[in-house]
Amino acid sequence: MSATPNEIPNTPRAGERQHVFPPPLDRDYRVEDGRIQTRSLEAHIVDHCNLTCSECCSLSPLLPEWHASPESIEADLRKAAKVLRPRMFKLVGGEPLLHPALVEMIERVRATGIAPVISVTTNGLKLGEMPDAFWQAVDALTISRYPKPALSAELVAHVERQAARFDVRLNWKVQDVFTTMNRAQPGTDRAEAQRLYHDCWIRERCHMIRDGMFYTCTRPAHFHTLYKGDKDFQADGLPLRDDAGMLDAMLAYLQRETPLEACLHCQGGSAPVAPHRILKRIEVDTLKARYP
Repeated sequence: MSATPNEIPNTPRAGERQHVFPPPLDRDYRVEDGRIQTRSLEAHIVDHCNLTCSECCSLSPLLPEWHASPESIEADLRKAAKVLRPRMFKLVGGEPLLHPALVEMIERVRATGIAPVISVTTNGLKLGEMPDAFWQAVDALTISRYPKPALSAELVAHVERQAARFDVRLNWKVQDVFTTMNRAQPGTDRAEAQRLYHDCWIRERCHMIRDGMFYTCTRPAHFHTLYKGDKDFQADGLPLRDDAGMLDAMLAYLQRETPLEACLHCQGGSAPVAPHRILKRIEVDTLKARYP
């Protein structure tokens, strides 16, 4: 795809982080000072998005507009922080920059002591609108670079200036393809689900909190919303508790080999990829019609 004068192509630059796919697996969960050391933890603080990407892992084109309250995220993280020590906490979506209280959210997350680094994952389209308070609050940004709509050269320059000014680490992530994880119909083969779960990198790299639950994967919470409770995916998660047994319960959950119910609705993190594209409104409506 050729770039217009106001766009830059999605090609890695010198010094830009190179992403390996699928990422390596590492399931050695060490405990230090009563907290399990993990790679990352995330919260999807909005379900909706300003794009309708085909094969969106978060199912954003199919979900209603919703945003988490800062109070609920803080409450969940205060429980999680007693037994988990991720290297990074990520605010994700949907498009998290659509959250009406994003700065407050970041401040409340930091106050829990959950992780030394707080990051926001975004498509970048609204970064030019973010106030200085946002840049002061956040430690890092992962910016997904889609072929279309491409970020303008002016916006990229603004982001890099603000990042330098406020010492925010930038991770420009070229996203030319999406993994085709979604199934047209749920599977029934439990043995296949077992194989998917065993080999899936998402279960260790996409740990998530949502509505008082911890999930080893982001898919159950979004399937639960998609099916409006007609199918129960919350049993795929672990209720966050404030008691002495939580550490052992969390370790057992992270090390389980029983597949999730969501695995029957998913093709796994290493499914074939397809070129990124934006769904048309009629396609979104057709997909929504499959669900309650």
